[in-house]
Amino acid sequence: MQLEQCASVTQGAFLNRIQTSPSSDAARIPLYTIKEMNEWLSSEPNIVPEHSQDVFVSKDRMGLLPIAREGLVLLSLTGQRAVALRQEHVGKLIPSNFAIIEPSGVLHPDYLEWFINEHPDSKKQLRVSTQGTSISALSIQMLRTLEIILPPMNEQVKVSSVHRLLHRKNRLVQERTILERHYATQTIIKNLKEENR
Repeated sequence: MQLEQCASVTQGAFLNRIQTSPSSDAARIPLYTIKEMNEWLSSEPNIVPEHSQDVFVSKDRMGLLPIAREGLVLLSLTGQRAVALRQEHVGKLIPSNFAIIEPSGVLHPDYLEWFINEHPDSKKQLRVSTQGTSISALSIQMLRTLEIILPPMNEQVKVSSVHRLLHRKNRLVQERTILERHYATQTIIKNLKEENR
């Protein structure tokens, strides 16, 4: 089944067309960034939260802008990675370097994230679609015709749960490794100080 049969696929906003200078007629909106996506998908724990990047847009255009909400899936058009948006992402402006995928009722957002990022068929289709181009970027039309495997919803939920649990486990393992390294370093420093008294 093609993605467009179970989801709508659009592109984020072109910032150069909507961005304005700070004024009383402009609203300040946080921007969803590739860095934020990479941190979310990474198994590395995000110990220090970053300040969001903001842009100013005309208040009268606010209703027309693609704003992040739960249930959407964003796909980096250059990085070819997807993320199912969570509460942490709500309210952020989605720029044009992302495809915005809004699944219908038959497609679970977390399953789609897993399928795009992990399934060999998807990886192959994405890789083939960018071969021979000078800039390795996906087109919205190609994404609409992306062939996906669509199991029943209960199977999608199971796959999604396993995927989320593995991601959480990997983050916890990384966090434990960092804490162990920090503890070992502090113990060594403490012992060196005691020996040099």
